[in-house]
Amino acid sequence: MYKRLLRCVREYKLPSILTLLFIALEAFIECLIPAIAANLINSVEKGAQMEEIVPNGLMLIGMAIASLCCGGIAGFTSAKASCGFAKNLRHDLFQRIQTFSFENMDKFSSASLVTRMTTDINNAQMSYMMLIRIAVRAPLLLIFSTIMAFVEGGNLAFAFIVIIPLLAGGLLAVARLAMPAFRRVFKKYDRLNESIEENVRGIRVVKGFSRENYEREKFNAASDDIRKDFTKAERLVVLNEPLMRFCSYFNMVFVLLVGAFLIISGTGTTFDGTPIGVGEISAMLTYGMQVLMQLMMLSMIYVTLTISAEAIKRIAEVLGEESTLPGAA
Repeated sequence: MYKRLLRCVREYKLPSILTLLFIALEAFIECLIPAIAANLINSVEKGAQMEEIVPNGLMLIGMAIASLCCGGIAGFTSAKASCGFAKNLRHDLFQRIQTFSFENMDKFSSASLVTRMTTDINNAQMSYMMLIRIAVRAPLLLIFSTIMAFVEGGNLAFAFIVIIPLLAGGLLAVARLAMPAFRRVFKKYDRLNESIEENVRGIRVVKGFSRENYEREKFNAASDDIRKDFTKAERLVVLNEPLMRFCSYFNMVFVLLVGAFLIISGTGTTFDGTPIGVGEISAMLTYGMQVLMQLMMLSMIYVTLTISAEAIKRIAEVLGEESTLPGAA
């Protein structure tokens, strides 16, 4: 199924590969910036001269600009690749539908085919963009940030052993609870489109027999059904925010309290044995926020890709359908 859809990338393979490369480079640079900032803070705290501070400051500016450029280029190439993928997918789907007989059309229904050509392809486009961009950036930043946290913060990084499983488990539970409601929505889109299509096709009959109120009630019922499922799912998804806040503030309090004690007592050291200073505490706060944000992004990716999996399955059903017309390509 996925191989059939990936064939639609075709001439947009280069933008897809460039997106992966620039996103990986951006993630690597973003993980180095807090470490450079920590050195700058420590040098200022120790009373370093301006000629020692300026190089670190210029390096930070250069890395920030490089990260911005990599992210901007990746955004441009990912948009080009995903929109091109959707264009090719829409073209192939339309070409396949043109070969269908009435028997094939009745199997899917015209309302369902409209949904697959519009909503489902839009979801497939969004999932492809997330796969080549956010789904690459989030795991890389999570891994790099965790490694750099242990390098810069030493024992302080053990706070992640508590907050990462807690947040990951909570986000996964919320996503799994929200999934059934999101999946039901796609089937109800067909019902909504069917109501519109029947009303438009039979508009003369509707007006001739004064059935406007009935058609309005029919449409409102289908629309309200979708609203209820989306509301239920969104109520579950918003639970990610308080969970994220709890973990981020727990990490902040732990790092500040324990870090302050280690600095005052002089017992804390980094990975290479250097005493922990204010710069390392600042870097740990930044890395902690990066780790938590990437876990949040992975949760969003899981939800989006799971939703899109249903859309991709529906698209693949049409692409894999063989026409009953003899000689149809």
